[in-house]
Amino acid sequence: MKKLAIFLVSIFVINASFAEVKEIKLPYFNWKMKDAPGKDVFERNCLMCHSPGYIFDQSEGKSGKHLWEHVVHSMINDFKAPISEHDAKIIIKYLKENYSNTKKRILN
Repeated sequence: MKKLAIFLVSIFVINASFAEVKEIKLPYFNWKMKDAPGKDVFERNCLMCHSPGYIFDQSEGKSGKHLWEHVVHSMINDFKAPISEHDAKIIIKYLKENYSNTKKRILN
């Protein structure tokens, strides 16, 4: 059994030593978020996991005056995002006041 374990580890080490390292260049998007009250709270809570583009792509095409409430509370309740209720209110207000559901307004 010990010989088999040594053999398997050796195979793994040999394969790992021949692994090719590839450089990947990811596209860079300079999202300019509107400066307004709540931006810092939004950035601190949301951008630790998501890019602004990802956040707005998720809401694109959806509408309703409670869209951002739904999105933010879904992140908290369904995905266990560590966002306090106080911060959630600030984030929702920032998004509602500064962004609709279209990319056009984000880039302004």
